[in-house]
Amino acid sequence: MQEYLQKTQFSRIMDEIGVAAALLIGSLGLFFLLWGLRPMAILAGISAFTLCMLLRTRTREARLRRREEALRRRIGGELKLESWLLCPARRAHFETALLLGRPCSLSPLRLTEAGVLCAQEGCGDLVLVACARLHRMEKLTAREVAAFQRACLASGASHGYLCGAAGAVPEAREQAQLAPPITLVDRQRMIALAGMAEPATDSQLVALGRRYRGNHSLRTLRLAAVRSGDVPDHRPDLPGADDAVPGPEALNHP
Repeated sequence: MQEYLQKTQFSRIMDEIGVAAALLIGSLGLFFLLWGLRPMAILAGISAFTLCMLLRTRTREARLRRREEALRRRIGGELKLESWLLCPARRAHFETALLLGRPCSLSPLRLTEAGVLCAQEGCGDLVLVACARLHRMEKLTAREVAAFQRACLASGASHGYLCGAAGAVPEAREQAQLAPPITLVDRQRMIALAGMAEPATDSQLVALGRRYRGNHSLRTLRLAAVRSGDVPDHRPDLPGADDAVPGPEALNHP
């Protein structure tokens, strides 16, 4: 989630300068095309630029509020999916079923270690909903999909929802089409659902910023570079047990 914390104050200032320059060039260019290189074209272009900047200032607050809400939903969803990796399996499955309940018309019936057995409204079929609980970069494999299909058969479900993975390998998608069929709900969809239910709070954003600064301090980056071998370690070597310490007589002989 570090991509949300990359923008600095300098980059924001440069963005504002770039937008203002683009509006000025566009306003002047428009009237130059209409009226040619005349003083009136320059005045009209400056007037249009001023009106555009005033309109942008008026709408800035609404834009920032929409961006903040979208960012809070995005970060809140990712934090929720991160918490599912460490929480008990039953809790992760239950919260996943609650998130899918409204869009998929599911009613939870029984909670098991393999997932939540739900009844799908309208058709009355039994559906098993489970959380994949994988790393954000990890994809589902055919073995994991087959194991979930066996859980669906054991619970009496005719269909299954396996949620939260960052995609699936081609073999897993082929396996998911076999009976009982499995619907693979990807990570981005679950982030959107979890973010709408639980957007990030101020305390979560502060904790995320502290974690980012701690992981990217100069000392941490230096140690990581030294361990990877990209930067040589310039610390002086200390004499060990096998190193002989030169005595005073060694100083007299070159």
